[in-house]
Amino acid sequence: MGIQSISVDGETAEIRFLDVPTELLSALRRIIIEEVPTMAVDNVLVLENNSILHDEVLAHRLAMIPFYSEKAVEKYSSPEKCIECTQCEGCYTRAFLEVSNEDSDRRVVYAKDIRPEDPDVYPVIPDIPIIVLGKGQKISVELELRLGRGKEHIKWSPVSISVLLSVPLVEFDISACQNSEDCLKCVSSFSEELSKIISKKKKGELKLEKFSNTSVLRFCEDRPCKGCIKVNYLENERILRFESTGSLSPKTIIDLSLKTLREKLERVDRMMDEIGVS
Repeated sequence: MGIQSISVDGETAEIRFLDVPTELLSALRRIIIEEVPTMAVDNVLVLENNSILHDEVLAHRLAMIPFYSEKAVEKYSSPEKCIECTQCEGCYTRAFLEVSNEDSDRRVVYAKDIRPEDPDVYPVIPDIPIIVLGKGQKISVELELRLGRGKEHIKWSPVSISVLLSVPLVEFDISACQNSEDCLKCVSSFSEELSKIISKKKKGELKLEKFSNTSVLRFCEDRPCKGCIKVNYLENERILRFESTGSLSPKTIIDLSLKTLREKLERVDRMMDEIGVS
């Protein structure tokens, strides 16, 4: 029971679990999405805006820009402390965006044009376009950023995707096919390698360690391969896969999510003790 393997490729992490309750892994997946804090724009003060965008639209675009938060999670106060206060010490940092287009027909304003007050809190992707300014147009805004959680607003979520997957197990008996050529052709559209293995072994089973979406394979199972391949999903093996927005590293995300899960379980345990449940 536990972790079989961990792999990280850039901002994407994949953790394989064996004999870990699905309910526990599902809770961890939701914590990753909803409860790991990151920095994001909370308030926007528009000082000047004669662009084609309304203030509200401009503010929304700025709020959805992911900001680097690796050091911020240690430097700034928790979202629970800061959610109701304004300009509290240790809660907010500021950034500024002031761009004008005096001469050109058009000027694209990018996230890299934002000037952060704290050098440790800056846009993750500098080339995110914010607005196109026409000649004579200008925007000047002041941004307030604080830590928040995805359950408050998705702009504070540290991931763009977090999914819990089951590991497919394919059982096959190609001799049972009425038309094995059609079956193998269909399977090859999912994986040529799998098609070659089935063609060679004729009968057996194979766990798909690395796989894409199995919907094509299930179509083959139901149509040309009916009766000769069966797609099952292992109940005791799960894969937790998530992709960071870049605000936090995958390691920090899993560390903070496990810490949160542990605190929740300990809180439940204390509550059970208080009401005398053994």
